[in-house]
Amino acid sequence: MVQRKQKQPSSNEAGPPSEETSSSAKDPYWVDALAQGLAVLHVFDGDRPALTLPEIAARLGWSRTKPFRFVHTLEKLGYLTRDESGRAFRLTSMSMQLGFAYLSRVPLVEMAQPVLDRLRTQVGASTHLAILERNELVYIAQARVQLPTAINIHVGSRLPAYATSIGRILLAHQSDDALDEIVGGEPLQARTPKSTVDPNTLRRNLRRAREQGYVFNDGEFQEGIRSVAAPILDARGNAVAGINATATSYVFDDKTVSSLVIPAVCNAASELSRSLGYAERDRDGAA
Repeated sequence: MVQRKQKQPSSNEAGPPSEETSSSAKDPYWVDALAQGLAVLHVFDGDRPALTLPEIAARLGWSRTKPFRFVHTLEKLGYLTRDESGRAFRLTSMSMQLGFAYLSRVPLVEMAQPVLDRLRTQVGASTHLAILERNELVYIAQARVQLPTAINIHVGSRLPAYATSIGRILLAHQSDDALDEIVGGEPLQARTPKSTVDPNTLRRNLRRAREQGYVFNDGEFQEGIRSVAAPILDARGNAVAGINATATSYVFDDKTVSSLVIPAVCNAASELSRSLGYAERDRDGAA
């Protein structure tokens, strides 16, 4: 006969507290299930972006079966998804929102606003800062020109990532699995006659964009509108946001784009990346 352990006074039913939460066992407001669910999210990192249930358990020091309910719930809520094998799990862009919520509202926006203002003056056009959430681009800061413009983007705007310059440069930094989930294999909805609708062509363009470090969108999102975007990288080299400059093709003619806009946008993105701890490397890999 198996002897049952005496149930400890607690306001939750997630089982006994882990070693990390034992110090809060006497706190009547402590929700152990929430703490353990967040612990599951924290085990994923850049070195092992996909983990099986036994691997999650091993990293947390749990029994092999304990993570199941937490992982199942996080998957149902959209914070985790299965990889191609169906056995391992990885974070989704929804999980990134937990960090982006802080990153975008305080430090990055505060650091970016003067850069956006300066870039607007340099190129004579509206500038924007945006992040990727699932398959959408969310604008979190901007510096608009005072003149009337056909570009109707404001803080909080959500647009399909594949169609926008910032969206594309952020997609260019996604893993193949994440990109497959966002882009898929079906033709994309055209925004203008110049829109790239073939997903394979888009993937080739994204690879080229990652290599060159920027995206030039020429009327694919809105007719007569040109945009240049570059990624903002954190200390680990992850693209956490993007910055762009947008204007009509009359303002951004070919010469202006190549000689002024592309260098200015890339320099602005590099400045913000360095502010987040990113160290640019030369071809030999030295910082």
